[in-house]
Parts: sequence; structure tokens; C-alpha cells
Amino acid sequence: NNNTNNNNNNDPTNSKYYLIVVQYTQAINTKKLSSELRGLRPPGPTRLESNYFSELRLAPERVSERLTGYGHNGVSPFGLLAMEDGGSTSMIAVVVCKSIVTTEDGGNDGSEDGGVVAPRFVWMGGGDRDWKLGMATSEFVRGVDGIVLDVSEPRA
Repeated sequence: NNNTNNNNNNDPTNSKYYLIVVQYTQAINTKKLSSELRGLRPPGPTRLESNYFSELRLAPERVSERLTGYGHNGVSPFGLLAMEDGGSTSMIAVVVCKSIVTTEDGGNDGSEDGGVVAPRFVWMGGGDRDWKLGMATSEFVRGVDGIVLDVSEPRA
């Protein structure tokens, strides 16, 4: 998020960096992501301006490696490096796309409802381009302290 001056990342509602977890059949919709991140704060004086998250970009590869400890095609939401900024330590907020945990009709039983499958088991990067890590979806979300948001759409 290029609009923030908050480099410490301890506030997931106003972080400079987010790790977004999306199914390979889905694509991140930055407009939805912007809206959902803004919606993490209740309406009122603490809610951020509507264009606050308009400058969301992928971190450059060298920045990603510095932040996560993982190289290109090896980033995993587990074992992320803690960021140190001005003596404080913070973690990168993990956003899990809602399509990973619920079906289109709101179910989460792993069945095909509404044409979208919410998998009971997920595979992800394991820290190297050739390593994969698999686990139960519910354990994954709990393990990364994921913020589940509706931020993806089917790939065209």
C-alpha cells in the first residue's frame, strides 16, 4: 500500500504490506481488495478515505524477499520474517481470499455449490519453488491468523 506512512504493519487495517492468498483458479481484484481492506474499520472518524488503498501494488522481488525471507515463486505464509522498523517488530498481515474457505452460496463443506469449490485441503508454496506445503483449509486459516476477505474473482 503506497499511501500509508505506517511501516510497522501491526495494524492490519492500515498496513504497508499484505500477503494475499488466492486459489490458482482465481485472480485478485484490486478494487475488491481496496474496498474490503477499507471495510476492516468501522464507519466513522477512523475509517480511511475511499481512495486510501488505491495504490496497491505487488512488492518488487527484492523487497518481497527481504520481507518474507523467500525468493520468487517460493513465498509461503508460514515462517515469514518479522520486520524490524525503528526498534519495533511486526508481522505481515495475511489476507485469505474468501473463495478458499466458502462456496459461492456461503457454504464451507468442500462440496460444489454454485459452481465454486471451497477445498477442504489446500496446497501452497513451501519456501522454495519446488517445495509445496499442504494442510486442511481450516487449520491453514487459523495457523496464519488469516483475515478472510472477498477479494478475488474467477480467472478469465
